Amino acid sequence: METLPNNIWSMVILFVIGGLLMILELVIPGFGIAGVMGIIALVGGLVVGSTFLTTVQLLIVIFLVLAISIVMLVLLYRSATRNGRVSKFLFLNLKANKEEGYTSSKDLKDMKGKEGISLTALRPAGTGEFDGIKLDVVTDGQFIPKGVKIRIDRVEGFRILVEQIDENAL
Repeated sequence: METLPNNIWSMVILFVIGGLLMILELVIPGFGIAGVMGIIALVGGLVVGSTFLTTVQLLIVIFLVLAISIVMLVLLYRSATRNGRVSKFLFLNLKANKEEGYTSSKDLKDMKGKEGISLTALRPAGTGEFDGIKLDVVTDGQFIPKGVKIRIDRVEGFRILVEQIDENAL
């Protein structure tokens, strides 16, 4: 039985460590330290292998390392994108639904039709006061001076569109 050179175990260990560090770099966000160390370990494994392998054997080892790396990348990509274990570990699947009480702002839809006064000149944006509540409002483009009666025409998310009340139209 032919004995294996002592360097072969060093080469195998460097390849295994390099592969694990490359996987670690893909899974755990960081500064690239694990990836750089993985590349160094893989190159080190090739350097150690080049001391006792022939050129053809070394090319086969390089091909195998690249093929295994590509297969690992494909499997990791599939696991990350198709609700696999990695995607469950990396991605937040919870949603902050309105039904559960999560909102990013107050629902001001019920303010439609409320009348107030412009606290600043609306050119077209400014501030208005409605029932003691100060709100950032906007017009459809017209200028409304400070101190004029205004009415909330519509509410579109954060945008509160107002119009000037024509007191002569009563």
